[in-house]
Amino acid sequence: MYDFGLLNPAWAGTRAAEQTSDVAFGQALLDVEAAWCRAQIRFGTAPDTIDDAVDAATDIGIYDLPEIASQTPDGANALIPLLAKLRAAVAEHDPDAASYVHRGATSQDIIDTALMLMASRVGDTIVADIKTALRQLADIAEEHAETVMIGRSLDQHAQPISFGFRVSQWIEALGSAGQHFETTLESLPVQWGGAVGTSTWWVDYFKAEQPEHDPMELVNRQRDLLAEELGLVSASVWHSNRVPVLELAQRAFQIVAAAAKLANDVLNAVQAEHAELAEPTKPGRGGSSAMPHKHNPVLSIRIKNAAQEAAGQLSALQIGVIANIAERADGGWHTEWAALRGLLRTTGAVAEILTELSAGLQVFPDAMRNNLEIHRDAVMMGRLSQWLAPLVEARNTAEQGSGKQVVERICRQAIADGDDLAETLVDQLPEGTVNKSAVEKMLDPSGFIGGAATIVAEVNSRYRKWCT
Repeated sequence: MYDFGLLNPAWAGTRAAEQTSDVAFGQALLDVEAAWCRAQIRFGTAPDTIDDAVDAATDIGIYDLPEIASQTPDGANALIPLLAKLRAAVAEHDPDAASYVHRGATSQDIIDTALMLMASRVGDTIVADIKTALRQLADIAEEHAETVMIGRSLDQHAQPISFGFRVSQWIEALGSAGQHFETTLESLPVQWGGAVGTSTWWVDYFKAEQPEHDPMELVNRQRDLLAEELGLVSASVWHSNRVPVLELAQRAFQIVAAAAKLANDVLNAVQAEHAELAEPTKPGRGGSSAMPHKHNPVLSIRIKNAAQEAAGQLSALQIGVIANIAERADGGWHTEWAALRGLLRTTGAVAEILTELSAGLQVFPDAMRNNLEIHRDAVMMGRLSQWLAPLVEARNTAEQGSGKQVVERICRQAIADGDDLAETLVDQLPEGTVNKSAVEKMLDPSGFIGGAATIVAEVNSRYRKWCT
C-alpha cells in the first residue's frame, strides 16, 4: 500500500519523498481543516472551546491511511473519507465541536490549499538546497575561472573555454530557476470559496448574523485569517482558474531542467575517453554487480532520471489543466494532484542530489588540457585566419575577401604534413607579415578563452548574495 521508491531511484530515500508522501499530504489536509477552525475562532464565528478537540484529532498518525485510500474511489478524492473520520474523532473529544469542522468549505478548498501547503513546505527545502549547491558551484567556478578546456559544440571540439565558464552557465540556469521558484513560493494562494467558489454558505451566514456588513467583506477577512494561519497568501477564488497550479509546476520544472543540463555535462565528462570530472565517492555507491572496475556516476544518472520523469509529470499536469471545465473539472482537476506531487518530489530530490554532487565534484585540469591537445593547432585556425587575413590582403598576397582562405589553406597543409605551424606561416607568408613568437602566442589556448573569467565573476556576483 505504500510507495517506498523501489522503482524510483531518483527520489527514493530523499527528504522530498518524505515531505510529499501520502502521510505528508494527509497531514496537510488535516492542517488546513485545523487552520480553518482556528480562523473561525479568531474571527468570532466559532467558540474557542473547540480548539482542543480539533487539535487532538488532526494528527495523521491516528488514521488508517490504507483504509482511507481504499474508500477514496467512492468520492473520487481522499478528503471525503478522511473528513468523515476527522469529524468522528473530533466528536469523541467534543460532540459540539464537530459541526465547526469543514464548515462552509468544499473538498476542492481543502485539497487545493493542502497541495499549496505541501508545496510551501517542500519548496522551502528545495530553495535551501539550491542555494547550498550554488554556493558550492560558485566556489568551483571561481577556482577554475581560467582552467582551460576544449569547448564542445554539436558534440564536436569547438574553441577553448575555461571549466569555470562552463560551471558559470550551470549557476546561471540554476540560480535564475531557483529565484523564479522562490518568488512563486512567496505567492502560493489559499483556495477558499465553498461549493462552486461563490462562498454561498458564508454569505448566507453573515447576512443573517451581521446584516449591517457587506457579507463578502467578512468572508474575505475570515479567509485572510486562514491564510495567515497557514503561511499562505490570501487570494481570490481560483476554483476554475488553474494558472496557480500551472505556474508552480512550471517553475519547479525549470529547476529540474537546469539540473539536467549540469548532469548531462558531468555524464559526458566522466566518460573514460574524457576523464575530465569524477563524481564524489562513497562506500557502496556507484558499483556494478558484474563489473567491479566500474564507478558509475549515479548522482548524475539520478538527476537525469528525475528530469525525464518530471517532463512526463509536467505534461500530465498540463493535460489536466487544459481539461478544465465549468466550476470543477471532471477528471482534469484529479489529474493535477499526482502530477504536481510528483513534480515537487522529483524537484526536491534533484535539489538534494545537487548539494552532494557539487560538494564533492572532482576536477582534473590535466585531462582537460590533454583533451584540448587532441586536435592541437587545428582548433586555433579560426583565430589565426581572423588575425592574419587582413594582413595578407594588405600585402596584396590575396584578393580582398580571400585572405582567410589563404591562411586556412596554409594551416591545413602544415597540420596534415606534421610541420611546425608557426614556422610554416612565417615561411609561406610574405616576409615581415608575422613572426614566430607572435604566432605561438596566438596558438596558446589559454589566451583564447575570451571573457570567460569575467563572465564567471559576473555570474558569481549575481547569485552569491542570493544564496547566502
